[in-house]
Parts: sequence; C-alpha cells; structure tokens
Amino acid sequence: MEIMLRCELDDTPGSLALLAGTISEAGGDIQSVDVVETEEGRVLDDLLVVIDGERGAALLHALEALPEVTLVHAGPSRGHPGDAVTRLAVGLEALLDGQAPTERALPTLIGGMLRASAAELVARGEAPRPSSKVLVLDVDARVLVVRRDYRFTDTERERAAALLRLALLAEGARDHSATG
Repeated sequence: MEIMLRCELDDTPGSLALLAGTISEAGGDIQSVDVVETEEGRVLDDLLVVIDGERGAALLHALEALPEVTLVHAGPSRGHPGDAVTRLAVGLEALLDGQAPTERALPTLIGGMLRASAAELVARGEAPRPSSKVLVLDVDARVLVVRRDYRFTDTERERAAALLRLALLAEGARDHSATG
C-alpha cells in the first residue's frame, strides 16, 4: 500500500538519511520526498512510501521512536507528487469548460491539493474560526472551509489562496466567454 508521511526533522546533514534508513529497515520503499517547509533549523517533509500493509504499524512505531523525528501525519497516499499537477490542470479545465460548477470544483481542487479531510463552501456566517487545522478562504458571500487532521503550513495557506484566485479567474473567463 502507499502511504503519505509528513515528518518534521532537524534540517541538518544526516537527518533525512536517518529517516530513510528507518523506513527501509521497516520494509518501506520511498517513492518521493517533498520538502514542504523549512523554518528555524527544522524541515517538514512529505514522503510517499510503499509498504506491505502488515508492516505499516511497525513502520509508524519505528518512526515515533526516533527522537530526532516528529511524525506529524500518516495516511493514505493520494497519488504521486506529479499527479497533483495533473489534477490541477484537469480541475481548471473542468471549470473553464463548465463541466464542474464552482460549488464542486473549488472544494475538490483546493481540498485535494491540500490533502484535506473535508472541504466545503458555506455561507460566511456559518464559517468556523480559522485555526492551524482549519483554513477559511473568502470566495464571495461564501467561504471555502478546508479541514485537516494536521496543521496547514504558511506556504500551504499561500498556495491555497493563490489557487483560489486562479480558479475564480478561470470561472470568470468561462462566464465571460459564455456571454461574449
């Protein structure tokens, strides 16, 4: 099975090697590593790992035992990193073609890119308070609420806002071409 691991570790030589060695010893095969954020001598990495389902629990236990590593999140993979670009392109095309209404497209695009556990458009008055695990983005009279079991980084918040602007521009271009 493929799992996505978000790990925080020291941004020092050998830290990633220690993490990779532990994953390998547990029977995992690293398919990709994505540096999410670096801050104050620490790095936040997303790793896509293939491992036999029976060994998954042992891998998580081994990672949690590493004092140099904090396992922030472990969950099912949503595809390889390059797949996100494909999903983005297909999602924007669906917006432009009118195949996906905004109500469905925005939660799918932004929620998918952020590996959200939930994403929905709600009336502004129904929006929860933003927090480290809840992202609230202004759309119009509504807001897009994106939830996850682990914190959103500042970089992810910036990417989500930029993606929202792009999606709304795509929707505006579609509406303009339909009336023009």
